[in-house]
Amino acid sequence: MSRRSERTISVLVPPDLSPLAPEDPRTIGRYVLIGRIGSGQTGTVYAGVDPEAATPRVLAVKTVRPARVPDEATRGRLDQRLRVLATVDGRCYVPPLEFDAFGDPAWLAMPYVGGVPLAQFVRRRGTLSQGRLVALAAAVAEGLAALHGKGLAHGDLKPGNIVLAASGPRLLDCALPGDEITRRFAPGWLAPERHRGEPPRAVGDVFAWGAVTAFAATGRFPFGMGEPETVAARVLSEEPDIAGVPDELASLVRRALAKEPDDRPTGRELLTGVLAAWEAAASAAAPVPGDTGAAPGTAVTRLLNREWPGISEPAWLPRVIHLDDRRERPERRRGRAVLIAVGAAVAAAAIGAGAWAAAGALGDRPEPQATPSAEPSPQSGGSTDPEAAASPAQRTATVRFGAIPQPDPVDGPWVYTEVAPVDGTPPGNAGPVTSEEWSARWSDVTDAAQPEEARIAPDAEVLCAQFCLAAGESASDEQGRGGYPVTGQDFINYLSWGGVVIAEVTFAEEPGPDGVPEIVAITELFPPTG
Repeated sequence: MSRRSERTISVLVPPDLSPLAPEDPRTIGRYVLIGRIGSGQTGTVYAGVDPEAATPRVLAVKTVRPARVPDEATRGRLDQRLRVLATVDGRCYVPPLEFDAFGDPAWLAMPYVGGVPLAQFVRRRGTLSQGRLVALAAAVAEGLAALHGKGLAHGDLKPGNIVLAASGPRLLDCALPGDEITRRFAPGWLAPERHRGEPPRAVGDVFAWGAVTAFAATGRFPFGMGEPETVAARVLSEEPDIAGVPDELASLVRRALAKEPDDRPTGRELLTGVLAAWEAAASAAAPVPGDTGAAPGTAVTRLLNREWPGISEPAWLPRVIHLDDRRERPERRRGRAVLIAVGAAVAAAAIGAGAWAAAGALGDRPEPQATPSAEPSPQSGGSTDPEAAASPAQRTATVRFGAIPQPDPVDGPWVYTEVAPVDGTPPGNAGPVTSEEWSARWSDVTDAAQPEEARIAPDAEVLCAQFCLAAGESASDEQGRGGYPVTGQDFINYLSWGGVVIAEVTFAEEPGPDGVPEIVAITELFPPTG
């Protein structure tokens, strides 16, 4: 990477980086923003470069939502936490490099780490092999031990907040630890005391380590699936399902998942236990290189070198950045959604391989966005906007994805049928149902033998209700509309292997270059419970 002129720089960027929205800033601090990584309840994450650097490189620049730092005292606490986080060992953790807790907005910059979130890896490729599992358990334990050694708790450890990179697993930044939103949307990873209202502590991170390790080993959620209240009740009163965890880790995982905090090991004891199990197994097969008295950090490095095969990442692409273009905001693109904060936005989500550390720095998922047109009811089966109805390319419809095999499950376009509730019955609040039962409540309006097709924009605004959630999470509001935000690429990835989805979709005003309509917003519909 090299400087081309005073007003132009050349830099390598991830191939799936989303463009900036019209409302996004063009600079934060001394960083020029070149793309959007994701956004959520705590703020927005951008890709940025320092134009004055001798060798410009992409960093993740996080802006913190003002509501999360409403006064000087809160900003002071954030500043203090960031100062400590910046000193944490970064071998298995992504620390902040620069920050301004008192800025407008508050922000921090971190390394941009390519890789695949653990949640997505297991969902698409299955459980981790034994060697890779032990490496994951050790790396996460070392990351936690590094945080705990500085007196900090992560507070929101779960598969979506662990990125599997070429060099090994890395924990995402935790400048803003888990809060009430975490209790609602990630109950299966939280310790019992967190469900009783206690604040994040190191012993709670140990519990989360046990749950994450069990998930990576088995592909199952240790406390099953269900509504948040149901999962939380199991965490409080039932034993976890860890059948299938390798014997050398099972005892440690079981101790980590103890109901009482005092019965759990410390983060350092986790690390020591995993390393001891690995060295015993490795010694039985072949000598372990290195001194037996090596420090834990060195031992983890040896373990990763031996057991971690790496994760394939897409090649980054050269891009010329015209600095003058960053001074003015471009005209608002027509037919695209306006960013808004929606309800209680949820904790971290994963985006596609090669994106920055799960696109969820600080526990964020991409922020939901809404279209400026009128919102039809989930029961309507189509648009209620007369003007939209007169212009088929600019409309909202309720559709079914996944019931018909996709002709091209990689590049699309994606086929679908428009649907309406059976007998006009609204979805209602009918309690838990399976995806198949839910799909049966909708009948095709268009001919299933001749389905429609459309392309899904990779940066489309997608709000999930059920299809992409983990640990039995549910994100339907009282109207049965999803509220868990991910990207269009996440939705595309799901359609390539997942089940049926009922969703309200919004089309762009104009079709794509090939004449195929483009979907720019998706809201999954699924009945709420309770």
